[in-house]
Amino acid sequence: MLLVLLAFFSHCSSHQTPTTNVNGVKIPNILPEDTVKGTPQEQLMIRTTFDKAITDLKANAENPQPYLDLASAYILEGRISGNSAYYSNSVLAVLDKVLDGETSTEDQRFQALSLKSAVLLNMHQFKDALDAANQGLAISQYNSGIWGALVDAHIELGHYDEAVKACDKMLSLRPDLRSYSRASYLRQIYGDNRGAIDAMKMATESGVPGLESTEWARVQLSDLYLNIGDVDSARLLCRYSLVYRPGYPYAEMGMARADKAQQKYDSAILHTRTAIKSLPESSFIAFLADLHELKGDEKKAAEVRGDVKRLLQEAADDEPKDARVKHNGARELAQAYLAAKEYDKALVHARQDYDMRPANIDANELMAWISYLKGDHKAAAGYADKMFVTNMKNASAMYKAGVVFAAAGDVLRGDSLKNEALTIMPYIDPRIVAGGK
Repeated sequence: MLLVLLAFFSHCSSHQTPTTNVNGVKIPNILPEDTVKGTPQEQLMIRTTFDKAITDLKANAENPQPYLDLASAYILEGRISGNSAYYSNSVLAVLDKVLDGETSTEDQRFQALSLKSAVLLNMHQFKDALDAANQGLAISQYNSGIWGALVDAHIELGHYDEAVKACDKMLSLRPDLRSYSRASYLRQIYGDNRGAIDAMKMATESGVPGLESTEWARVQLSDLYLNIGDVDSARLLCRYSLVYRPGYPYAEMGMARADKAQQKYDSAILHTRTAIKSLPESSFIAFLADLHELKGDEKKAAEVRGDVKRLLQEAADDEPKDARVKHNGARELAQAYLAAKEYDKALVHARQDYDMRPANIDANELMAWISYLKGDHKAAAGYADKMFVTNMKNASAMYKAGVVFAAAGDVLRGDSLKNEALTIMPYIDPRIVAGGK
């Protein structure tokens, strides 16, 4: 497992940027090891877009459009390959040529700001993403994509009312997979689990089966069913996704989550390992450690968690100093230290996440749980209170809050939340039910 982790993190944090020199401008390349990811159609589209953009720039280095085309290719390749750090910085490098160029039209600047906001969101730089989206909105208010960036940024920053307004505008402009999926997420945030399912169904049905975006939506729909305890529907959707897109790592993880819910840990481990072979994301590997712990193999769980924790920190420390944007990994580091039961270090990183977005529900959930595990029940209850500003009905989060409130002395509220959580989804992680001990 360590070798897999090392390969993943050395790949993502490489200091060397292979480039193609076009009229004195260094253009980041599509990495050879990434071109084997995705469907043949996606690989062809990315390669064709890249090659055409290079040809167009050789013909006219002052033309902004090839830079926009390169940015789109980088974004798709980064999404498929999982090599987010490299391609995000590649996107920003070429977008600067558009935003700083004297020949760029207002429409091209708008496109660049829309893409820039998406990249900054992916790197968890939420305030900068919101700023870029608002700059784009000042140019045009009639593009659904820029409203989608506003939805995402407002959600991450905890501006939920603003996110709803932006989503309504997005839906009015273009009801499609992107807008329906955001509407689904907001419905879930506001406690309408069934409405979230309905919206995500519309998102999936509006996409082309087999495309990465469609199968991503199908896996999200699976998770929504899992969150209300319908494990059979959740598993079936992931099976469909694997038929439409064989080997899709997010569908494999969806299968693993369904198996975990029913304590089928051996099967869950197999699905997780399959996903990691294709896309060794740190969250997947951390999930594998959880499965080993739930199965009773504490030694293996500790070994994997130690690797994840150390290598996440090394990846953060080793990012190039001249990077245009660095991934904000505070939340991931907090979760890694939390899983390793190093609560003091977990709290340091969780507070970094919280300070950036103190109104965000997820940031407050993380602070509440770590504070509770550290024995600061009063502080934990304060954070847990903020988890319910939208009346969310996430069963696992509700059960955690119930544990927190009971520990802080409000046993009646704690028991009520725990009971309600179990009626929504009976497959609560047994470690949460045990109070995280």
